[in-house]
Amino acid sequence: MFQRLREPRGVTLVELMVVVAIIAIIAAIAITLYQNVQQKAKLAADQGVIAAMRSAIAIYYGQHNGNFPGSPGKYVTPSPPVFQCAGFDYTYDSTTGLITVSGNTASGC
Repeated sequence: MFQRLREPRGVTLVELMVVVAIIAIIAAIAITLYQNVQQKAKLAADQGVIAAMRSAIAIYYGQHNGNFPGSPGKYVTPSPPVFQCAGFDYTYDSTTGLITVSGNTASGC
């Protein structure tokens, strides 16, 4: 008349495989998002370096009677900027104060 309920025996192999597959999918998504965040952070750091260079040139221009750093008669040895993204390079024109930054898209930034 009364049936005895089975006692739980544990986890089946299929259930275990489903859990492992779900964890693998979540890990793949998280790794991809983390790499994108790293690239954006490096690019933001490089933009900060460029903004600091621009500000330093503007301050120098204001303090030295309209002469840009490196203008004739002015000896300035600025330390080269450190870019986080590989392949970034810059040129500076001391007659106009123009900074041109070039980058390589193959570098990941």
